[in-house]
Amino acid sequence: MTKVIIEEATGRAREDMDLEPQQRGLQDLLQRKRYLLVLDDVWDDKQENWQKLKSLLACGAPGASILVTTRLSKVAEIMGTIKIPHELSLLSDNDCWELFKHQAFGPNEVEHVELEDIGKEIVKKCGGLPLAAKELGSLLRFERKKNEWLNVKERNLLELSHNGNSIMASLRLSYLNLPIRLRQCFAYCAIFPKHEQIWKQQLVELWMANGLISSNERLDFEDVGDGIWNELYWRSFFQDIKKDEFGKVTSFKLHGLVHDLAQSVTEDVSCITDDNGGTVLIEKIHHLSNHRSRSDSIHLHQVESLRTYLLPHQHGGALSPDVLKCSSLRMLHLGQREELSSSIGDLKHLRYLNLSGGEFETLPESLCKLWNLQILKLDNCRNLKILPNSLILLKYLQQLSLKDCYKLLSLPPQIGKLTSLRSLTKYFVSKEKGFFLAELGALKLKGDLEIKHLGKVKSVKDVKEANMSIKPLNKLKLSWDKYDEEWEIQENVKEILEGLCPDTQQLQSLWVGGYKGDYFPQWIFSPSLMYLRIEGCRDVKALDEALQHMTVLHSLSLYYLRNLESLPDCLGDLPLLRELAIAFCSKLRRLPTSLRLQTLKTLRIWGCPDLEMETRHDSSKVAHFPEIRVNGYLIKG
Repeated sequence: MTKVIIEEATGRAREDMDLEPQQRGLQDLLQRKRYLLVLDDVWDDKQENWQKLKSLLACGAPGASILVTTRLSKVAEIMGTIKIPHELSLLSDNDCWELFKHQAFGPNEVEHVELEDIGKEIVKKCGGLPLAAKELGSLLRFERKKNEWLNVKERNLLELSHNGNSIMASLRLSYLNLPIRLRQCFAYCAIFPKHEQIWKQQLVELWMANGLISSNERLDFEDVGDGIWNELYWRSFFQDIKKDEFGKVTSFKLHGLVHDLAQSVTEDVSCITDDNGGTVLIEKIHHLSNHRSRSDSIHLHQVESLRTYLLPHQHGGALSPDVLKCSSLRMLHLGQREELSSSIGDLKHLRYLNLSGGEFETLPESLCKLWNLQILKLDNCRNLKILPNSLILLKYLQQLSLKDCYKLLSLPPQIGKLTSLRSLTKYFVSKEKGFFLAELGALKLKGDLEIKHLGKVKSVKDVKEANMSIKPLNKLKLSWDKYDEEWEIQENVKEILEGLCPDTQQLQSLWVGGYKGDYFPQWIFSPSLMYLRIEGCRDVKALDEALQHMTVLHSLSLYYLRNLESLPDCLGDLPLLRELAIAFCSKLRRLPTSLRLQTLKTLRIWGCPDLEMETRHDSSKVAHFPEIRVNGYLIKG
């Protein structure tokens, strides 16, 4: 780069010489001069290289500036001197059309009305990318026949070129600059439909199940996958990201042309998105997603080596026998199935099985013969009542997801034998052997966890053996049964809640329901928490002053605390609180004296007569809140 800068500045070719003389020459050229240096399309993301160049360029006069353009967020982060680099947005349809029109017709040519409508359809293929608009316009610069324009409109951009240069050459360069492992992970994205929002977690799980990523001594596969996803995002392959309430990326999209690129660089990935006619599958297809409303025309027997089969949107009864004959399958995602064949146990190589939304009441025992299974997702299986006891034989199982399985009342006994388990969304405590809380002790769980029936915990010793303190959970839900008579006489309930404290450094969301103690341990008010919900804890009279340390708390919900008499004044000073909800706390008579809460967006109050009256008649305390609701009625906002 040093040699190129000298040549551009002097207008003369530089004879080859060692780096050190080149560096001295560059400093002599720029010494005490106010210059503007533009480094366009920088790819080098090695920080040490930039530091060396930066030290050479520091010899200029005050006001000397360097402007860097790059496709890589990582380069912008390394080379930038401002906190947030300027990110160029996509062109609007109108701007894209103006650029295309300038290239296609020139500044002075008479308008061609019959071509403009076709041209505007062509521009939509550009997806706001100025490079594509420019190249397509140049391609049609001397074409004035309607059929030629229609031909460009119908063809894939990957097939089009101008002056021997492929329109996709620039994108291919980005792809070829990826390490081999990242190329494989990017190419796999072709399995999703164009323009569809892609769930990040699902993609990482599919990478893992396909052997594209794996855990190592330091990191689980999710962490490895996060790193690869971030690398692809920094290199501008992903866009339109969406985040959850904690700021964590949940989904994203591929630009239409980037999706075309993914399809062009892979030969074994296929995505079917329409219901028109039959489908011819070639034998080398390994990964197939089917987004049709019906699957009767998909002849899977043609594809002996199929490894991935995704049917996320199909409802139906039994699974097609063709699927169960695909013995090489590693990944299977089924839509809402009413029943499961026992033959599913024949898919011995299966690593990922997603049955979410199924209407079945139980799983076939044969599923427990899937010895290689690592991820089992059963979310929203609202009729699911029982899991087979032999599930604990799946020794490689890392994730068991049971969100919104409302009729499920128990897990198989001795769940602690699944020592590879890293994610378990729900656990049911019982007094029977094999269902103690201590079953969680050997499991290195992280992510989300709900523990139900805590009134059945035998002892504080049982809680300690669960080893909650070493589990880096993000969301934790703890519930005692509301009407459990045994729970009324549970001893050491305060010590039990104290012992349920996880690794609070990662904890962002906490829900405590039905706790029978009269005060909370301090960990409940962990400084890392962003969301706290306390419900049905009828003996609690006050919240601890430790609340003042919750400096990142966004939402506080207090429901059915029938003996709660006061809130600490420090509540009024929480710097990031956005939502405060108080419901059916009948003894609570007033809000804290000073409610500064400059960030609060919404105050909601239900079933608190004295509090409702204060809110309505002493509005000075809450006048600065944008939205106030009392018993569901909007009184301000």
